[in-house]
Amino acid sequence: MAEPETDEREGTRHDGAEQKSNGEQRTHLVVGVGASAGGLEALEEFFQELPDDASAAFVVVTHLSPGGVSMLPELIARHSRMPVARAEEGVEILPNHIYVPSGGITLGVLNGRLHVFEPVEGGPRPLPIDFLFRCLAQEYRERSAGVVLSGTGTDGTNGLKEIKAVSGLTMAQDVQTARYRGMPHSASTSIELDFVLPPRELAEQLVTYAKGSLPRLLGARMESGLESEAVSRIFVLLRNRTGHDFSNYKSTTTGRRIARRMNAQQIDSVKEYARFVQVNPQELDQLFRELLIGVTSFFRDPDAFAALEELGLRTILKTKPEGILRCWIAGCSTGEEAYSIAMLAREYMESTGAHYPVQIFATDVDPESVDFARSGLYSAAITSDVSPKRLERFFMEEDGHYRIKKEVREMVVFATQNLVHDPPFTKLDLLVCRNLLIYLNSDVQKRLIPVFHYSLKPDGVLFLGSSETIGNFAALFEPLDKKWKVFKRREVPPGTYIAEVPANGTEIGRESNIVLPGRRVEPGLSQVIERALLQHFVPPAVLMHQTGEIVHIQGRTGLFLEPASGPQSTPNIFNMAREGLQLELTLAVRRAASTAGEVMHRGVRVKTNGDYTRVDLRVKQLVGPEPLRGLFLVSFESPALLETTAPEHCSEEDGLEQPQRVQVLERELLQAKEVHQTTIEQLETANEELKSANEELQSMNEELQSANEELETSKEEMQSLNEELQTVNGELQGKVEELSRANDDMKNLLNATDIATIFLDNKLNIKRYTEQAKRVIRLIPSDVSRPIGDLVSNLRYSTLTEDAREVLRTLVFKETEVQSEDGSWYLMRILPYRTTENMIDGLVVTFVNVTKVRGLQEQTQRLLGALANSATGVSLQDRELRYEWSFGSVFGRWPNEISGRTERDLLREADAETVAQLKRNVFETGKRVHERVRLGLDGDHKLYDLFVDTVLDAAGTATGITTVITELTQEEDRR
Repeated sequence: MAEPETDEREGTRHDGAEQKSNGEQRTHLVVGVGASAGGLEALEEFFQELPDDASAAFVVVTHLSPGGVSMLPELIARHSRMPVARAEEGVEILPNHIYVPSGGITLGVLNGRLHVFEPVEGGPRPLPIDFLFRCLAQEYRERSAGVVLSGTGTDGTNGLKEIKAVSGLTMAQDVQTARYRGMPHSASTSIELDFVLPPRELAEQLVTYAKGSLPRLLGARMESGLESEAVSRIFVLLRNRTGHDFSNYKSTTTGRRIARRMNAQQIDSVKEYARFVQVNPQELDQLFRELLIGVTSFFRDPDAFAALEELGLRTILKTKPEGILRCWIAGCSTGEEAYSIAMLAREYMESTGAHYPVQIFATDVDPESVDFARSGLYSAAITSDVSPKRLERFFMEEDGHYRIKKEVREMVVFATQNLVHDPPFTKLDLLVCRNLLIYLNSDVQKRLIPVFHYSLKPDGVLFLGSSETIGNFAALFEPLDKKWKVFKRREVPPGTYIAEVPANGTEIGRESNIVLPGRRVEPGLSQVIERALLQHFVPPAVLMHQTGEIVHIQGRTGLFLEPASGPQSTPNIFNMAREGLQLELTLAVRRAASTAGEVMHRGVRVKTNGDYTRVDLRVKQLVGPEPLRGLFLVSFESPALLETTAPEHCSEEDGLEQPQRVQVLERELLQAKEVHQTTIEQLETANEELKSANEELQSMNEELQSANEELETSKEEMQSLNEELQTVNGELQGKVEELSRANDDMKNLLNATDIATIFLDNKLNIKRYTEQAKRVIRLIPSDVSRPIGDLVSNLRYSTLTEDAREVLRTLVFKETEVQSEDGSWYLMRILPYRTTENMIDGLVVTFVNVTKVRGLQEQTQRLLGALANSATGVSLQDRELRYEWSFGSVFGRWPNEISGRTERDLLREADAETVAQLKRNVFETGKRVHERVRLGLDGDHKLYDLFVDTVLDAAGTATGITTVITELTQEEDRR
């Protein structure tokens, strides 16, 4: 059935976590808060909204590298009204406090105190949020709450399932507000959470729950029971709507589930809630899902599956003849357990090279769970339960999920079935029914155990949950592993029990070899005749196991057996034997077991009610028929002498003749010698075992002493190591502070450059960006991890994604100018992102606003165009009056003709000296000059207008001369 395993301790838990030392019952909420990447912002928003009297305690867990030092406690303390303490070993969890670990550790909870677990080198990847949530569910049950905030991966999903299973509060951040959506998305899609909201609203709802709904929920649990009439009406409505009857469930389980729905609807009275569901069928559907919350996982309780594989499954397959291996998983929920059994069978067949056709029937009352199991598609959270080897062998990865491979899926048949009302599967080799019986009342449990026996083949295996038992049916099953509840079917004589096997949805009695204790079966006429004949012509007899457990009694055995005083689960013949019979019976059974034959003790003297009688005791080990093989038949035959009460002055032997008395004494002496010899042999064996045990204890003592010395040495080493760690911790703290300052400096530097920068990973997903990038591409915090091609851009540039892929492929940077929708121009550069190890880890895209530069360039181009079409030339000369640059015609020469030359190279000597002297004067005085000069060029005299000025550096020192030259000859000619 789809029920939570953690409810199995319901009604039995009583520890320090539930009560204070002074007896005052705790009622405050204990909240686990999990976050990962991008979770700091969400944590600050969450705790900022909580008052200082939230009626709850908070334990925060994030994903940090092992050995790191976290400043998270200080950062949260800035935004919280409640005191923040570091989560350390043995710290008591108090209400209205926040506990935050200082590094990458895993936190657990026991008896209201925190316990710290350091990561194991080379061990499995830890999921600290799941671990904490599971601990809270087991420790605080309905007083537990789980909150999943921004983060990557699926950590926290399985833990929330555990909390929801015990009626705790489950919450997750709305993915639209999460910086990283992995954890909130996994939680909200895998579980029907109580609240999915932004962090601030989650805090408000949590306070409302802690101060209002939780007290009502606790009150409902502490009551002796909800109003039975109202609950019965609810069950009638549920049965009419869903076809399932929950009246066989334990009242504590159903009461808690109903109280949860009452809290959700803010209804205080069960009667009022019954009226509410009567007019709101949708609420009935929700209540039905609440009653069938399934909490399961692959290979849940690995030690239990190891015991099943070794003691059960391997034994079945080793001894199995040719044929189909048939298994039934009752209450399969979402299918993880059924697939786990299938994987175990597949692994065994592959390791041995054998092949068996396997049929696994997996059933559950919840059709939605069955449909989910049929799909065989599970979230990435299963990586914490399934080893990497099995993931690769039995699963296929699909879009971040894992799907069962076809070869395993075809081994399992899923179906909807009500275990209580529908017929069972039969001729089974293995029956798995874990953590289902604990939710059903005792009458239903007593009805189901014989049905399980009826369904199994001889030597079939029954696998129950760790908190379930077979009750008073020890004769039906032999325990293979008492801790993990693995049992093997025992054969019992026909007529001993009858299993009430449902047929076609109706519970009817079906005669078999199993009868419920205390249930009377009316015999037919032939059976009455047989019993009468047996009673008159067959001596009293007892059918028993070698251990003394009575299977069947025939005839009147009151002269020889009487019930022992005190509580008894199964009658034992050795405890019931009367005085004088115990020793003989024990000796006879032992001999019959060792010889595998029949043993006869004649004339055994048995004390009855004040009298003595003699009986011939016969013990035989049965070899057939098959159902009775291995049992012992004890019969009491032909009493030799029934003695009346002797006179007070006479003993029993006084009435015997001398030869008879001697025979009796000799027989008793012989028996005493045999018993004595047996006792001596047992004593010698016990002495040898004690000697061996003593030697082992001495060896163990030496090993313990050696271990103690090693521990002392290790203690000293640990103290030294602790001092070193404190030193390293101080250094790391300093480095963290330096890193924080460097991070702040880098952030301010990027903002000060006024350059829009976007960092992309190898899949072109956004990793981070600067504030200026929001002006170029419309970015919000939740766009991190999204592909850049999916975002709305303000650029008139449609090939950004293609160009980025090309740069990532060729590692050749790209630079181009792009225009935005508002007319601004940007110089875009796409460069490979190189790590310190010179590895390519994405791209860097920068946008520099060149709108002003582009405007200046356009103005320059227009100016240069105007100069090119005029008679004016512009030039720049250095201190030596060598031409460095020119535009247009200078003294009739073009730029390529005058570069690096002086006036002496261009003009006649006299003209060159005139112009050079003019420019030297300007250079020396710093005063600009505007003059007209006539120069002889190419055999002709031309008139030029010269405008000469100095070029100054930043210090005001002249570094060169600029000259604007305009030819005026044509203008003069026109005059």
